[in-house]
Amino acid sequence: MKKTFLIAAMALMLGAANAQAQEWQPIPGMHLSINEMTHDFGTHPQYTKTEFEFNIKNDSTLSLVISNISTSCGCTTPTYSKRPVKSGKIATVKVAYDASRVGIFSKTINVYTNFSTEPIELNIKGTMEETENKE
Repeated sequence: MKKTFLIAAMALMLGAANAQAQEWQPIPGMHLSINEMTHDFGTHPQYTKTEFEFNIKNDSTLSLVISNISTSCGCTTPTYSKRPVKSGKIATVKVAYDASRVGIFSKTINVYTNFSTEPIELNIKGTMEETENKE
């Protein structure tokens, strides 16, 4: 019984490790990978907290520096650390959408780094449904 449990536990851990490794998508032209390039929030009631963290993994031997982030609209607010991210470590870009607006949204977030003159283009999208009262 213990042996069966041990084998099942090891298989579960290996499966989890493979699933975790598959979550990272390489960013073309850079030694970086990311958890998602586009995040779909789906449909939420108006005023619902609408935030997502994009995680950028540094697969290079050099330190990653995020120098600037621009968005396609003032309704999208990014926050990030300006400290260099060492090889093998992860930079987090948190993006918040102004959930007081109603309707379908699709916004672009451009992340400028020391790895390229071209930004990493991230996207968020979703739909905010109107509610009667602010929650």
